[in-house]
Amino acid sequence: MVEVMTVLFIIGLTAGIVTLTLPQRPTEEQASAQAFATVLRDAQEQAIFAGQPVGLKLTDGGYALVQWRRDGWRPQGRPEALPRAMEISFDTDAQPRPEGWPELVFDPTGIVQPAEFQLRARGVRIEIALLETGEVVLVER
Repeated sequence: MVEVMTVLFIIGLTAGIVTLTLPQRPTEEQASAQAFATVLRDAQEQAIFAGQPVGLKLTDGGYALVQWRRDGWRPQGRPEALPRAMEISFDTDAQPRPEGWPELVFDPTGIVQPAEFQLRARGVRIEIALLETGEVVLVER
């Protein structure tokens, strides 16, 4: 009987350790921020591989990628929506853009314009920084 109880204790202890070490499921805001960071990385790579500028345009309640064509910026895919009550703001040191231009342009040469984004909702603020090196950094506050 003591051996059975010892085995059950060891199994319970192992299950508790495994449960405590599992990563927590990300919130909707964290998942949206991760998806946005992935879009930034992919847009930069796409501009380099395609040899054409790719832009990021902020929309009401989300964002969209646009690509430069001979006659101007054209949508690429469908716009991505942020979760309800989530806002995105953008800060950069770049010069003002002409009418109709995206807020951020990824150059096909790989040059990256540093920028900072903030996603806010329900008391959560996630900052996403696009560094000169092309690295995307997320910080939750």
